[in-house]
Amino acid sequence: MKAEEQNKALKKELLRKFIHLLELPALLAYTIVATLYGVKFGILLLTALLIILLEIEYIRLEYKLKLPLVIDILRRHEKDNIASNIFFVSSTIICFAAFDYPVAIIALLYTVFGDMMAALIGIKFGRTRIAKKKTLEGFLAGLLTNLLIGCLIIPGEWQIFLPMALTASLVELWTGKLDDNLTVPIAAGFVGQMLIFFSQNGLGDFPGPVLQWIINFLPFS
Repeated sequence: MKAEEQNKALKKELLRKFIHLLELPALLAYTIVATLYGVKFGILLLTALLIILLEIEYIRLEYKLKLPLVIDILRRHEKDNIASNIFFVSSTIICFAAFDYPVAIIALLYTVFGDMMAALIGIKFGRTRIAKKKTLEGFLAGLLTNLLIGCLIIPGEWQIFLPMALTASLVELWTGKLDDNLTVPIAAGFVGQMLIFFSQNGLGDFPGPVLQWIINFLPFS
């Protein structure tokens, strides 16, 4: 990839990932609402968000609206199809409904930060192609990020977060036509939940000290 093309691709990906960071308030909002009013109400809140986003997508696709900022960050296959935010919110609903909260939040954070690091490092420093257009450098960056997230949230539970991190990175690596905002968190969360189910021990160290420090600043703590 030429330097000019690489810089252009990197800037576009940086903008996309910045927009993806706006998904974090949705996770925080669910956490607060589910804690104060129950999980079902939190799921309903996310469902309302999904309906709003679907309406926006309907207008964009049916009436061929071309909003400059939106068009700039959409990938080619998304310009005439459903955007990735729909898949992320859908997977968020599934994860919080099907998995224990720690497993769900880890799987979803893998999708936000692991995918972000894999893409940015892969574009900037990627040299060794290993699958489709993805590189070994990007894969390792995403895997290390995923491991760090798991270590921060459930420290000491490596038998849970290590397989989850590896699953997330491998699924992200091999996901092609499907959207990894859907496949990564569901696959990683499923692996984590199955490991907890068969171990019958649960998560002994949740939340970890870093997450507990964040929780202390939340209004419901």
